[in-house]
Amino acid sequence: MEVYQRTVLEAFGSRVLFIGIQGSYARGEATDRSDIDVVFILDKMEFADLETYREITAGLPGRELLCGFVAGRKELEGWDKADLFQFFFDTKSVYGQLENLLAIPTENDARKAVSVGACNLYHACSHNYLHAKSPEVLASLYKSARFVLQAAYFCESGRYAAHYYELKECLKENEKAILETAMQAEQINEKTFDNFSQLLLEWASDLIC
Repeated sequence: MEVYQRTVLEAFGSRVLFIGIQGSYARGEATDRSDIDVVFILDKMEFADLETYREITAGLPGRELLCGFVAGRKELEGWDKADLFQFFFDTKSVYGQLENLLAIPTENDARKAVSVGACNLYHACSHNYLHAKSPEVLASLYKSARFVLQAAYFCESGRYAAHYYELKECLKENEKAILETAMQAEQINEKTFDNFSQLLLEWASDLIC
């Protein structure tokens, strides 16, 4: 991240408003195979800036793992607030302050995040079960379910539980089963596919209803 920060600041200068890190690195849960989820916000993002970004990051160490969120300030300000709920709380500042660009998410933002997230999971899980039948897709859905759990807990408590063990202590038994599966996705395979599909579908259904 030190090399990354120096590289983008040299290229874009004072136009850089914010650099952050998300995901497993922000939570202290990363492994050598984890994606490097970087947040990069410019004063204004044009296509030429994306071209420059791609060129200057091409030779960085760990480039094959680099991903994340890249945008201009106005796009970020206009982004759906429910979609920014987890984004806000899961982003660790490296350069600049996110609070200067975004308002702190509210309970209403969290409730919408739960509703949209549960609906998306329900649809994707049933579609995968009926058509694709992919354990890999199901594992990715469980990863997304963790974010819905965080938003649902925020609605109940007003607190954001960023880390696995902190969140687990706050959940009901069926919710813990969802979280534990999300954190141990390797147990999802062809033999367990039906059971884990049913668990996720029924949980998402309860949230929606």
